[in-house]
Amino acid sequence: MYRPLDCIALRTVRYSDRNSILTAYTRQAGRLSFLVPAGTGRAAARLRALLMPMGRFECVADIRPGRDIHSIRDVKAVVLPPVADPLRSTIALFVADILSSLLKEPMADPLLFDFIDDALVRLGDSRRGHALQGTALLNYHVCFLLRLTRFLGIEPDWPTYQPGSVLDFADGIFRRFPPAHRNYLPPGESEAASRLGRMTFRNLGLYRLTRFERNTILDRILLYYQTHYPSVGEPPSLAILRMMAD
Repeated sequence: MYRPLDCIALRTVRYSDRNSILTAYTRQAGRLSFLVPAGTGRAAARLRALLMPMGRFECVADIRPGRDIHSIRDVKAVVLPPVADPLRSTIALFVADILSSLLKEPMADPLLFDFIDDALVRLGDSRRGHALQGTALLNYHVCFLLRLTRFLGIEPDWPTYQPGSVLDFADGIFRRFPPAHRNYLPPGESEAASRLGRMTFRNLGLYRLTRFERNTILDRILLYYQTHYPSVGEPPSLAILRMMAD
């Protein structure tokens, strides 16, 4: 059955000499895989450019029960991936890696899709006047991961913070005393985490962080994710992002 879909490209892998498999997150059906041409012609090259990580597109897909890979047609770009700016494209690749490891099911979640869609527009392209710049851009991936926790159901209970408390990663709450396990933040880092909990896409430029602080924060956030989603692991693009986000 042919079905119109709103999609965000996550990852493309070569399947054969003629085709590749695109993984995308869709508003209507969650995560889906599509067969796309991998030829050297102009049309195939144009399609690959549209379907790079975090490219937003519309299409018509032939969804058939029992199939894991579907065919698509009438692909139309909505938001082009930010390929013109190396930092933006690296951030987009990192976000796509994270989402690929988290979003495994063909299950619709329109609120989550809308969050990712809005975040993608905010990342934008350096040629667009409203796109994030400077410190705001450098903090983008930190803010994205913090805000994403709400839609995954693992957002820390920020109001439970009190001076001297520790953030228990397993339960996502601040405790007066350390838990029996090791996955928690000590008091100093817990205080910093409580301040980061107020970061949004509107104020992320106000957080002046050094490269070391930003990388340390990213390590802690990834550990928090891995506590709840062991599939996250270490994203392939992480090392490049660490070097670029300075």
